[in-house]
Amino acid sequence: MTSYAERLIFWRKRFERAGLATAGLDARYLLLAAADLDAAQLISADQDPIPADVSATFDAMAERRLSGEPVARILGEKEFFGHNFLLNKDTLVPRPETELVVDVALERFPSDGRLLDLGTGTGAIAISILLEFPEATGTAVDISKGALDCARENAIRHGVEDRLTLLQGSWFEPIEAQKFDLIISNPPYIGIDERNEMNAEALGFDPQLALFADEGGLAAYKLIIARANEFLAGDGWLIFEIGYRQAEAVSQLLDSNGFSEIAKLSDLSGHDRALLAQR
Repeated sequence: MTSYAERLIFWRKRFERAGLATAGLDARYLLLAAADLDAAQLISADQDPIPADVSATFDAMAERRLSGEPVARILGEKEFFGHNFLLNKDTLVPRPETELVVDVALERFPSDGRLLDLGTGTGAIAISILLEFPEATGTAVDISKGALDCARENAIRHGVEDRLTLLQGSWFEPIEAQKFDLIISNPPYIGIDERNEMNAEALGFDPQLALFADEGGLAAYKLIIARANEFLAGDGWLIFEIGYRQAEAVSQLLDSNGFSEIAKLSDLSGHDRALLAQR
């Protein structure tokens, strides 16, 4: 009979032949999920016969990976800021680069503050902040009902559902007049004309609504910045994730709307990844 190790090697080699850069990791993650084992358990079972149902599940997952579907989409969840978040077809996969936005927010957010997350998707940003500050509360907005359903599941999963209000609508549209200590957003920022630069996994499996924006990718920033002062407390902060070529353009938008304290923040690759601003 085929062992766990043999089946793992079979798919790792197929992934390698297909040119998958993380072939070994992809195969291992999928096998762990198919077998419902952790890494230590899989090592212990390495030479054991792989049950037929586990092998069939693993094979089906691996075929999906060969078709280009990202591992996180196949597994239905992704780790972000030390926590696992559920995904669905209406949400982007939380990316490690976005953790910078959370790091920066935590440095400036009062422990009992109120945050607003615009375009929340999975809810990963807002929930990660609330988990760090048990006395804080938040509001998260998304235009997609499917995304909000996912964010609600994640809020329940992580025990913050009583502290996170979820609203459907476009940016500030569904929010009643109030002030927040932090407004944070990772909006769609890829210009329509940049579609040809996107990789096949993003184009094939990510929701287009969460990727692309008009006006060269700046449309969402313009809408948010124009109204941010209505909802931002006097000493509050506005934090954006940005595309690596957008720092100057978004900084100019902030400056022209009364934000004088503006800082660019780079990710580990040295790319501009976030903007921090205060009036």
